[in-house]
Parts: sequence; C-alpha cells; structure tokens
Amino acid sequence: MKNAVFSVIFLLGAVVCTTAQNLNATVSVNSARIQGNRQLFNTLEEQLRIFINDGKWTDVNSPAHEKIDCSFALIINEMPSPTSFRGELQVQARRPVSGASCNTPLLNYREPSFLFDYTEYQPLEFNPDNISNNLVATIAFYAYLILGLDYDSMSPLGGTDCFRRMQTLASNVQPNNWSGWEAFGGERNKYAIAVAFNEPVFEDYRRMWHDYHRAGLDEMAVNSEKGRQKVVTSLPVIASLYARLPNSVLVTLFGNAKLDELVNVFTGAPEQEKRAAYEMLRNIYPTQTAVLERLQRTNR
Repeated sequence: MKNAVFSVIFLLGAVVCTTAQNLNATVSVNSARIQGNRQLFNTLEEQLRIFINDGKWTDVNSPAHEKIDCSFALIINEMPSPTSFRGELQVQARRPVSGASCNTPLLNYREPSFLFDYTEYQPLEFNPDNISNNLVATIAFYAYLILGLDYDSMSPLGGTDCFRRMQTLASNVQPNNWSGWEAFGGERNKYAIAVAFNEPVFEDYRRMWHDYHRAGLDEMAVNSEKGRQKVVTSLPVIASLYARLPNSVLVTLFGNAKLDELVNVFTGAPEQEKRAAYEMLRNIYPTQTAVLERLQRTNR
C-alpha cells in the first residue's frame, strides 16, 4: 500500500495548526541535464507527490475544494554520487480570491542551490524530532510556509502555529549543517524565513498580509474602490520595512509573489495613485523595472 510505504510521521507535541486545509500540490522533477536511468527521477517525483498531498499537515482532513493549490518544481543539475543530488527548487502557492474567478499568489520562491540525498524507493518519512534527510526537511518547511501564508491571509495572525512548526524545524536541523539552513550568514535562507515569520516585530507585516487579502482583494469583488484602497495601504508597510531592513526576506517574498498582481490592481487606479505606487515600488524593487514599467506605461 502506498500509504504504508510512503508514510509521513508527525510528532509535534502541543503545536497544532488550527485549521483543516491540506495541500493540493503538483510536483515535477526535471533531470534533463543528468544522463542515466530516468526511472529514478520518475520514482522521486511520485514519492514527493504522495509525501506532500497525502501528508496530514493539519489535524482534520479537508475536502478537495478546500485544499491549497501549490507546486514544487525540482530541477536536478548535478549528481555528485548515485544517491546525492544538487539542483534548484521552485515553490509556488495560490488561493482563490473570494467572489472572483481568479487566484492570488501567496508564494513564489526559488531556492537556487539545493543539495540532498535520496535513495530510490526509500520511504520519505518526516519526524521533526529526528531529522536526517534534507529533502524531507525542506519540503516540510515549505509546506508549513504555504499553510501559514494561507491562514494569515484568511485571519489575522492565523498562521502562527504553522510558522512555529516551521521555526522548530529550522532549529532542529542545525546540527546537520546543511546549506540553506544556516542560523548565521544567511539573510534570505530558510532559517531567516522562519525567524521573520515568528518575530513579534514583524507582526505588522503579517497583519498587512491579512488586510491586503481579506479587506483588499476579496473586497474588490464587491466594492472595487474600497478593496483597492486597502491594497494601497500595504505599500507603506513594505516601504517602512524596506527602509529599516532593506535585505529582509519578507520584502523579497512579498515582491516575488505580488508585484505582477499590484501592477494589475493599480492599472485601474487614478493617475496620481498609480504614479505614487510606481515610485514607491521602484524604490523598493529597483531590479524589477520590466514589471513596473507596465504600470508606468498606463500613465502615458
């Protein structure tokens, strides 16, 4: 039985996510740069799909229509040994906009250097008290990040328990000395992400995230002007965070997920509002001129 072979073990004590949704993930493993047996990578892809989608990431099973849509794209660039792999991982997630036929992106994050071990058919088991596999730990980390972002978007600080799980995981892997989890010297790695979502000083960002989605995007289906004005209030929060901590991973995460969406939201705004948004976003994301120029062109 697949569920017996590819089990997911959860021993999380008193830390419990308080909602009932799980994940609906598409998984792809691209091994075009590697010569050899394709079956190995097909098996890895299937095991990851089962691990993510069959995993009981929360305490209550949810209907299919309530599961969070997400994707995990793993690109294998090197194979240093028969059981070790180096590549990159792209993780994306989205949720429906209430009252509309579109989705809003929650996460669009690329981990450019990802080294892990994998033996074909070896069960992917997750026990946060005994973490020995970077592949399993990394996938679990992003699963909790996706859940936390979704819950925060639905209720103020709603993802707190999932973010705490994420931080516990990031702390527990430290003895392994895996790249991408360093507690020091990595401003935008997994450890930095975990810290950012659990520091009280960043609660204003998380509350903004809720307002942006529930009082902003979700409201636009009913009252586009009222909803857009709430989205507008998100920009000073990001600008303030950037002024204090320009290298904050939260600034990066927000820009990766939301810049395209913001351009679309502000396209129908008054000219003065669009110009103000353009100038503010250009200052925060100076390398994203290709995206932001679309907003600038609507002012001409």
